[in-house]
Amino acid sequence: MIRSSVRRTLPLLGVLGAALALTACGSQAPRPGAAALIGSDKITVSAVEARVGEFRAQAAELPTGQYQEQAGLVGATVSEMVFDRVVAHALADHGLTVSDAEVAQARDQGVAELGGEQALEQTLLLKHVVPTQDIDAYFREQLGLQKLAALNGQQIGTADGNKTVHQLLTEASDELKVTVNPRYGSWDPAQAVLDGPSEPWLPQSGAAA
Repeated sequence: MIRSSVRRTLPLLGVLGAALALTACGSQAPRPGAAALIGSDKITVSAVEARVGEFRAQAAELPTGQYQEQAGLVGATVSEMVFDRVVAHALADHGLTVSDAEVAQARDQGVAELGGEQALEQTLLLKHVVPTQDIDAYFREQLGLQKLAALNGQQIGTADGNKTVHQLLTEASDELKVTVNPRYGSWDPAQAVLDGPSEPWLPQSGAAA
C-alpha cells in the first residue's frame, strides 16, 4: 500500500515537514470524473493527469540517471492539489492573504540561496515534485502556512507552530468536507497521509530520463 506524504518543504523557508498534512476523510466517492471534491470545488482526473504529465515531461529532460520515478507520484499529486485548496480556505477563514510581491520576494530568495533560477527549478522538481509552472503556487502555499502559524505568534518548524497550523487545516478540511476518489486512496486522519489503493492501477513510468 502506497503511503504518500502530502507535504513538500523547501529548506530555505523552514516550513512544515512530512508530518504535517491535511486531515480529512469522506465516506462518499466523488462524482464520476473527479479525483477529489473540496467543498464545491472539483479536482478532475484530467487535471491530475495533466499535472503529472507536466512533471514527467520536465523530469525527462534531466541528465540520465538524475531522476528515477518512484511509486506514489499520482497519489502525491492528488494530495498536493487538495492540500493547496485547504490552505487557501484556512487563510480566507482568517482574513489572510499572500501577495504577489511576497511570492516574488520568496522566489528571489530561493534563487539567491540555491545559486540561480535553474538550480531552484531543479531542486523543486526533484525534491518537492513541483513543475516549473507551479513554483509561484508552491511559494504562495508555503508563505500561507507561515501566516497561519503566526496567528498564534508561532513559527513553522517548531512543535507549537506545527500544532497550530495542523489544527487550523483540520478545521478547514472539516468545513470543506473533503472526499477523495477511492482509486487514489483514502485520507488517514491519524497519520495525515494518503493511503494508496491496494491495487496498483495508477499509471507509472519507468526512468524519466
